[in-house]
Amino acid sequence: MARKANISNEEIHQACWELLERNSFPNIPRIADFFLTKDGRRCSNTTLMKAIAEWEVIYKEQQEHEFKDLDEVLLPAFKNFSRNLTKSFRILLDEKVADLEIHQTQKQNAIEGGYLSLSSALVELQQAYEEIEERHASAERKALELEQQALLLEQKNQTLVAQNQVLTKQLEQEREESAELRLNLSQREVDLAKLDNKLTQALEEKQQAFNEITCLKEQSNKQEERNWAQITNTLKSLSSSVQILQSQAEEHKDRGTEK
Repeated sequence: MARKANISNEEIHQACWELLERNSFPNIPRIADFFLTKDGRRCSNTTLMKAIAEWEVIYKEQQEHEFKDLDEVLLPAFKNFSRNLTKSFRILLDEKVADLEIHQTQKQNAIEGGYLSLSSALVELQQAYEEIEERHASAERKALELEQQALLLEQKNQTLVAQNQVLTKQLEQEREESAELRLNLSQREVDLAKLDNKLTQALEEKQQAFNEITCLKEQSNKQEERNWAQITNTLKSLSSSVQILQSQAEEHKDRGTEK
């Protein structure tokens, strides 16, 4: 059974990171369900909303810092590669020009010295040319690999930007929903206060009616007591009158007998 417990901001921040790793952007219902599933703990929506807002600020700062670090890392690397590649080609060309001059000299000597020397120089020149071609092809392959890596990094950067835009839009939507919930909660609190006032007023009217009924009952009881007392007195008076009349009748009868 779920139990109420205090959940610290640090725990809520960690839960936000774990949900983000699961490709689920944190919000109040997801964080509440996370702790309910994990250990059955719950806390107020106000605490969750405040902690999630703090985490969103931290997350935004981290995203901005990561993008900045990526630019700082890639830009010097590309510039350094370009300088090294240009420098390597320049050195290689200087070396090959020097080799060609040497071979040209050897070729001239071979012409002057004989066709065997010329053939040997041509072979060496061909070998040097093939070596240059191989190094040039290797440099082109390396440049192509670096371009592909740069393209992949650019694609990753664009993906991160797109994800960040989606998350920002979700964040704005969550904030709008949160604001709407807070507005609905405020309206319900106002309605509840009105109902509470009406209930209090109804109870007061009920108590007032009860007091009036009690007062009327007391007045009615007193009136009945007075009526009964009056009836009793009347009956006593009538009884006395009857007794007097009976006495007078008996006296009148006795007098008639005596005559």
